[in-house]
Amino acid sequence: MKDKPKSRFYIKVLIWFIFLSTFGVGGGIFFLLFAVVPIEQMYTDRGWSQFKIDTVMKYFVVGWVAFGFVVSFLYYFIVVKRNRWRLTWTIVACSLFLCLAGLYYFMNTGSGLVQSSQGEVVEGDRFTFGPYPEKEDLVQLKAQGYDGVITLLSPTLPIEKPLLDQEIRSAEEVGLDVHSLPMLPWVGDNSKSIERVRELIKEDKKYYVHCYLGRHRVDVIKQVVNEETGDEQYQLRFLQPTTLERGSLFYFPDQSIVMGPFPTEEEWFTRIKRGEVEEVVSLLKDPQDSEWPLKEKKIVAELQMTYTSMPIVEEPSIREIRKIAEYLQSLDHKVYVHDFSNSPALMMLETYLDWGTTLTGAVPPELQCGKSEWVGRKMLVGCQPTKEESDRLRELGITDFVDMDELSLDEQYLSIKESKENKSLTYLVTAKKSKQVKRVAIGLLYGSDTRGKEFDDIAFSLGKVKRHERNLLVGPMLEPKEYSTFAKTYGVSQLFYLRSISTSSDEELSVIEKLAAENHISLVVIPMISQYEELLIPLIDKESGLNYIMVESSLIPEVNDYLKKF
Repeated sequence: MKDKPKSRFYIKVLIWFIFLSTFGVGGGIFFLLFAVVPIEQMYTDRGWSQFKIDTVMKYFVVGWVAFGFVVSFLYYFIVVKRNRWRLTWTIVACSLFLCLAGLYYFMNTGSGLVQSSQGEVVEGDRFTFGPYPEKEDLVQLKAQGYDGVITLLSPTLPIEKPLLDQEIRSAEEVGLDVHSLPMLPWVGDNSKSIERVRELIKEDKKYYVHCYLGRHRVDVIKQVVNEETGDEQYQLRFLQPTTLERGSLFYFPDQSIVMGPFPTEEEWFTRIKRGEVEEVVSLLKDPQDSEWPLKEKKIVAELQMTYTSMPIVEEPSIREIRKIAEYLQSLDHKVYVHDFSNSPALMMLETYLDWGTTLTGAVPPELQCGKSEWVGRKMLVGCQPTKEESDRLRELGITDFVDMDELSLDEQYLSIKESKENKSLTYLVTAKKSKQVKRVAIGLLYGSDTRGKEFDDIAFSLGKVKRHERNLLVGPMLEPKEYSTFAKTYGVSQLFYLRSISTSSDEELSVIEKLAAENHISLVVIPMISQYEELLIPLIDKESGLNYIMVESSLIPEVNDYLKKF
């Protein structure tokens, strides 16, 4: 008889454990789909970096785990322990149903919520890239003459293993070969899978390549196919990001150079490797001073890129900057050069690569009349210097001094734009309008130095602005006064007009061209025809200053959605 209470206790503990596991898994899946995903999308729309989003999302996951334990203990002490058996079995049955429903919903990749996150199918002559295929998709692939499927799903991920097993069974029934080449959606040793892909490329066969959503991992394989075949149809085309978690990115498309801070683990995979970088040049100090170079060597080796170390001091000389620049410019492949953040040395190198010269110094000079402020290492904004201070500024590299206080906004904009076009290292003299002058200069040169947060609350008479990058905005057509109150005030460097031929007239185009010319703003007109992005994206990538894409209000959602996917 003594064993009865003991066995009943074990039964109660077992019931509690079943409830904890099924409620945790089932409830967790629905929490992920209907809470975490929308919240993550909200943060993405606000322009948060992926690293910051991932960090915040961890708290939601931990919160759900804690909530699950609290609910399970309440269930045990209030229901199970008090022998309320009917309610006990009812709740555990509901929890089981919740778990099964959640697993079914998540494993069904054809569901609307999953499909909304999937990448587009990109077809090529021998390789097609896309998301996870259901059995009916495999049947269609077989009918279209495909020889097999290259799946990048990883059996080490619990949510992907059953999908992988299901895919293998379905492919066998259909008669397609499945090549399982696991890749992790973050930094990991994917070298064996990549080498196997290179072998498959040599075979004269047709393959469908996929990961779960058909986005980041397939892009790595697309890059490998492009490298091996040299076929332009497999080139990656996406809008280059202008910020990472630790700072801004800078592009020199004509020199195949990308520059920025030390990437996070996710950024190494999705931004650097995906950006077709072949070599990484690190400006970090020796490993004995920091663990970061050792960590980086391991990551770069796993991603099969060349690693080159060129340590640099915090305040390098022009000679040191020139040496690094000459090495970068001598390369015949794409290179990513970085410090840990947007350090003074990195900004000097950015200016030298862009203009062939640079201002020097780690700290902006302090004058008798007050402090000055850097704009990259291309310009300084500050009060009127004395003769001795002017000589000291010339030693830093300043070639031109321009008095801004007596100029109108239009004249300020034009003067700074001319300095940019002439690549003149300029000291912008101002005592009364320093905030306005700096804002125009930053806009024309870099778009923003705050990830573009200052643009979030801008609204025009015809609609609101959407920020995509620190130097890329999409919004409605500008009214005549907004060419001054917005475009010149914020230093718009390049204005794009995406023209819908069916709804706009030649007269409207003439008015826009006249307004842009009167305000000295560069205007590019791009007809919204098929594949207009092939004209738009390269022009955006080449301009580090603020780009504003204006389009008719009814077409703004379409353009925003397109750029978001691109």
